[in-house]
Amino acid sequence: MTIKRKKKHGRVYLEEYKSIRIDGKVKSIYVKSLGPEKPVSLPQRVKPKVLDRLEHGSSYRAGDVTLLWELAHQLDFIDIIDGICCGKTRIEGPSPGKLLTAWAINRVLDPISATMLEKWIPTTDIPRLMGLSPSDFTKEAFLAALDFVCYEDRAIGQIINFAPQIDDALYRKWRERHPLQPGEKETLAYDLTSVLFFGVSCPLAELGYNAKGIKRRQVNLALLVSKRDKYPITHFIYNGSRNSSSTVKNLMTCLINTAIEAGTIIWDRGNVSKEHVKMVESTGWKLICGVPKTLKEARDIVDTTAVPLNPSTFVHKSRLGHIYAVKTTKPLFGRERSVVVYVNQDRRISKINAQNEALAEIGRELDVLGEKGKEWSEAELHKKIKGIVGSWKGYVHARVKRNGNSSRIEWKYKTREIARAERSAGKYILLSTDEALLDKDVVNTYFEKDIIEKVFRTFKTLEEREPVRHRLEQRVKAYIFVCVLAYRLLADLQYRLQKISDRGDAWGRTGTLLLELGRVERVQVRLGQQVKTWYLNVTKNVQETFRKMGFPDLLKESIEIDFEM
Repeated sequence: MTIKRKKKHGRVYLEEYKSIRIDGKVKSIYVKSLGPEKPVSLPQRVKPKVLDRLEHGSSYRAGDVTLLWELAHQLDFIDIIDGICCGKTRIEGPSPGKLLTAWAINRVLDPISATMLEKWIPTTDIPRLMGLSPSDFTKEAFLAALDFVCYEDRAIGQIINFAPQIDDALYRKWRERHPLQPGEKETLAYDLTSVLFFGVSCPLAELGYNAKGIKRRQVNLALLVSKRDKYPITHFIYNGSRNSSSTVKNLMTCLINTAIEAGTIIWDRGNVSKEHVKMVESTGWKLICGVPKTLKEARDIVDTTAVPLNPSTFVHKSRLGHIYAVKTTKPLFGRERSVVVYVNQDRRISKINAQNEALAEIGRELDVLGEKGKEWSEAELHKKIKGIVGSWKGYVHARVKRNGNSSRIEWKYKTREIARAERSAGKYILLSTDEALLDKDVVNTYFEKDIIEKVFRTFKTLEEREPVRHRLEQRVKAYIFVCVLAYRLLADLQYRLQKISDRGDAWGRTGTLLLELGRVERVQVRLGQQVKTWYLNVTKNVQETFRKMGFPDLLKESIEIDFEM
């Protein structure tokens, strides 16, 4: 038997042959194969890793929009808006409630016009969260949604505005989720701010003065906000020339028509009058407000009420100064009333120093003029004196002498008026129709009215309320409704952060959290047959904040199996 080697396909095989003689010749006959000569070491196949098969699609802005969507969902934004604007009609797809909620989320995060909204929405997770197609969010759809909230009924020639009803329903839902303590009543802050306006065709837009005294075309927004949690009760839109005092009747009418149990209203001294105080009292509400010192009764109260600076009168220290207060009963608005007189000692000293400095400078200038103007005419001297004294004429008496070698000007300070100004410097009056309140409670409650100012500042910073570009009155009202709707989301988020924080600056934390969430993106990745949803850039701070807020699974990742792959 003979074994032969044969190479085939790069490998060596062994074959068995036997030798036989045929016709006198020896020949080898194949018998069988014995297999490869030896095992061949082939290159080991690398097992494919999961990430080698990763495929992913587009990423979407997810962190901040998901949180705001959850807040809006819990407060029933969509159902309330659709239920009031559309009645029992069931709207499939992009309803007014969904479109306006999406717009409100945008107002919080990246305020842009309706024209740009249809480009912004598809970059976010909003379509997926609402179960809509990105193509549903068009400029025309957003403007049509505004018309569901406020529209012109040409049959009766009137504008129908559902915003007040929606405000009331949204507030009721808020109180349902965040009720007052047993026996607690609402304390509401009320104020008005101006909104810059572009265009001249809207009848609401009028020339008016903003807080800085600048005259411009504007509309006015009035807000009624709960002191307890800074959540808006309702809002009003007024012509640009209206002042806050002229809107009090509208406010009281609104409160009468709601089911809010009568509590306390806080407003600024600019709203105070005898008529308004009686109006509030007749509705069962209490009032805490400043009283302008321009009223004769107020000046008499300031002159006759001493506020000693001692531990028993000290109320608190604020960023504005040290506050001392006393409670007294004085004639005001037609009868004896409980009033609180308080002194801001830091401001008092500052005003007295500024007054003395100004009057001393006036005295020096009059002395110089008396010598310099010996040859001047009386008319020239009188004109120059008027320019020097200016607004301080009530504290300086000056006259021109006809002749003589000495100074032509004779002047003196009005010591009685100066003393009276010193007595009232830094001193203010508060009226409280709730006579059971202590002086410190009245002062502290009144100072807390600045929550409404903080709300307005929020509108102008976090929400970046831009000038109104709509031309139709109904569109303007509906657009500002969306802005207030956006603030409701901010107020809810701020309230939740305040509850889980030991620090007082919840507003600052709100902006920081939204900025951090703005970096979170959602992406879908394919790992073989698995389709995973991942959230990118989620920090430990975000995870911990969501856990404390009660949203541990808000950005929960998921896995699906694609069996068709």
